[in-house]
Parts: sequence; structure tokens; C-alpha cells
Amino acid sequence: MKKTILTNLIAIFSCCLTTQLHCQEAWIDTSIHSGLIELKTDYSFKTLVSNDSIKTTAETLNNLNNAKLYFDKIFQTDLDFAVLFIENKEWNNHAYFPPPGLPQAGKGNVILGLDKSVISQEVEKMITQLPEQYWASLKPVYGEEIDLDLFYRETLSIHELAHLYHFKEGTKPQRKWLQELFATMSMYSFVKEASNFSFELMDTYPEFVIQSGDKMAEFKTLKDFEEKYVKKLSPQNYEWYQMQFYQNAKSIIDSNKSDILIKLHEFLINTDLSKTEILSDLELSTRLKTEVGKEIADILNNWKYK
Repeated sequence: MKKTILTNLIAIFSCCLTTQLHCQEAWIDTSIHSGLIELKTDYSFKTLVSNDSIKTTAETLNNLNNAKLYFDKIFQTDLDFAVLFIENKEWNNHAYFPPPGLPQAGKGNVILGLDKSVISQEVEKMITQLPEQYWASLKPVYGEEIDLDLFYRETLSIHELAHLYHFKEGTKPQRKWLQELFATMSMYSFVKEASNFSFELMDTYPEFVIQSGDKMAEFKTLKDFEEKYVKKLSPQNYEWYQMQFYQNAKSIIDSNKSDILIKLHEFLINTDLSKTEILSDLELSTRLKTEVGKEIADILNNWKYK
């Protein structure tokens, strides 16, 4: 009798474990993993590279692991995901969209550049063509040669990881700017609270872009951001929007609203368009104010460009 009970318990446990593993596999899109090399690490998430002779992953992986521990604690989960490091020449074979090296996340994957990103190269070239007085402030943080991968990969990889914490439950937010704000608030909170030595890497370039004004931005309304999200915006215009969100995220997190990340995370999931209908701006503002915080609603209500 005891043997039968033990056998049944083992069978139930095995079934539960198999189901759990199946759910994890279903969450992570492994179709883009084909041809990649798995790195052996001490971290719980799988790491794959397109070339294991390029050794530039250690610091990024450590940052991602620390961010995972931080986000897991806040959002009360143990998120399973994979990290892919892809060379520029292999980018289109494994990433979801260009340009090569631009950090992105989706379907359980964080995808990062393995060598210097195209976007870093282009921005560095554009910046250093200006009189040095305009970009000299970047040197103490990003080096004499100005390596913006210290921002575009080391910092934005955390932003992309944060996306997965609500993508796991839904990828159709009421507004795309809300999902971007959430990821940036999460990134800022992690760096400020748990990775303060990285703060200047995160903060210096956005401040530089913000101080440069809005001449590079053809489109500036939140409506335009929703309609033209990523693919219909120039890289400069998209970045301009992201820096506006960064400025708001910084202000909100610095005001010590300790639970606002949790509330926004829950709001994104509970109002996902796969579960609910789209809200008008007025309805959205009201619900944000009630369910998340006045600070988030104010972004919608007080956006400078109408």
C-alpha cells in the first residue's frame, strides 16, 4: 500500500515537472536558436552565441543575472528566458528586427550584439562630427574614443529584460508607450538601487540627447508613437521618444514611489488587449490615476506635444 502511494506521488511529481518544463519551452521561442552555440555559465538562464571565440559577454551576463534577481523579487516570480549574443553579420538570421546589435526582447529571448552594434557606430560618428565642446561631457563616462555600446548594450539589455516580465503574460498593451515606460522605469530602478556603479553609463547619454533638443524628431505626439512604433520612425526619432520616457521614468522613481513598478506591471497585464478592449485616452487616464498612480496619468495628460 505504501509502495503504491509512493509510486503515485512520484508519478504526480514527474507529471507536474514535465508540464512545467513544457510551459517554459513553449514560452521561449527556440526557433531562432538554431545554429547558435550554448555557453556554459553559472546562471539559471540559457546563453547562446553566434561565435564563441568573441569574449565580450561576461560583464553583460553578470548585469543581467543581477537584474533578474532584482526583478524576480519585485514581481514575485522566477522568470525563465534565454540570452542570445549575435554578430552583426548573423543578425538577420536570429534577431526579430534590424539594425544589427540593437538590443531587443520577445518570446522569452533577450537578443544582444556580440560585436560593436551598428547603431553605436552610427551615433558615435554623428556625435564626433560636431564641435568637441558639444560631446566632451561623454568622454569621462564612455571613454576617449566614446564607446556607446556601454549604453546601448550594457544598459539597454536591462530595459529589454524588463520587457519580458510583462510579455510573459501579454504583449498587446493598452499603449506601447506604457510598456516602454515600464521597461525604462524598471531599468532605472535596478541601476539606482542595485547597480549604482553603472548609473553614469545609464544616465549620461540620455541627458546628452535631451539637452540636444527635439530638432531630430519629425514626430512628437504620443499618438504618432503608437501608430509608427519602431518600424515607421527613424532611429533618431524613436530614440527621442525613448529619452522622453527616460526623463519621466527618472522623475517617478526618484520620487520614491516604491510600489509603482508593481502596480504598472499589474496594469499592463490586466488591461492587455488580448483580455480587454482598448480604452479611450480619458478612460486610460482615469484608470492609471486610480490603479497605478497620478504620475503615470500625468504623462498622458501633460505630454508637451499635442
